[in-house]
Amino acid sequence: MQRVRTKLDAVPGLDFVEAGPAHRVVDLLDDVAGAVVVDAIRTRGGRRNPGDIVRVGIGDKAFSQSIESAMSSHGFGLAEAVGIVAAMGSTPEIVFVGIEVSEVTSGKLLSPPVAAAMPRLEALIEAELLALSSRLRDRRAEP
Repeated sequence: MQRVRTKLDAVPGLDFVEAGPAHRVVDLLDDVAGAVVVDAIRTRGGRRNPGDIVRVGIGDKAFSQSIESAMSSHGFGLAEAVGIVAAMGSTPEIVFVGIEVSEVTSGKLLSPPVAAAMPRLEALIEAELLALSSRLRDRRAEP
């Protein structure tokens, strides 16, 4: 992720924050216009293979199917965090980008399939951040 941060540090209005546990996402999403949230996930039932990349916009019908049944690498999932933010009446534009892992044990090294998928994940994160930044800038410019 350092490569993405280095490439995009100069883009006005973008902040990179390492959230840690998903419950911290609730605080971070308060009073922001948009966010790209990235996490490692493990889908219950093994519907995906390690290294598979998932991209869903929060609010997409696919969100509940793609993420809700997945376990965040931090235990408390993104779906729960976003649900809390929405219940509080503040739902920014959020895009979730995740990578399927074989296990969610803290401190474990990346498995070969996940390591091989990292360049694709980084490219997707970069593209999503630039697209979100552009959409938000366009909205601010509207009369």
